Amino acid sequence: MHDSERADGTAWSLVGLAGLIMQTVTFAAVTGIRFTLTAIPDHGGPVAAGLWTLHNALFIGNGVFLTLALLGLSVAGRRAGLLARWHANLGFTSAAVLFAWSAAAPMQLEHRSPLGLIGLVGWLLWVVWVATYGVTLIRLRPGVIPVAA
Repeated sequence: MHDSERADGTAWSLVGLAGLIMQTVTFAAVTGIRFTLTAIPDHGGPVAAGLWTLHNALFIGNGVFLTLALLGLSVAGRRAGLLARWHANLGFTSAAVLFAWSAAAPMQLEHRSPLGLIGLVGWLLWVVWVATYGVTLIRLRPGVIPVAA
């Protein structure tokens, strides 16, 4: 936790970390299901259909955890002075889009839906956000963390 969070009595960086941990666990389950689907002999049977539904539900639910990560790390980064306002707003926008996509999960599980494109937009925004965050962290001088004004 950054000193600014301790002083404010907040823990947004921990919210972001929790989102990343939950996302990692969920995506590991999604990957395991994909491997299982390649190993089963009957790809058109009820077992495969059930696994695909579970896969899709976990994948969509993963958007909620990515939302937590984006929200927590954007707020923490902005308050610590690491992120510019536009960068934090990009994180908030991506989080909102991904949450909306996840909330529409029941309409996406049974059949193909154009709502999947909402998730794609949120994911693309996340890619820009995470790449920019990475560049921001690489450019930091060791031992120097700016403090937001």
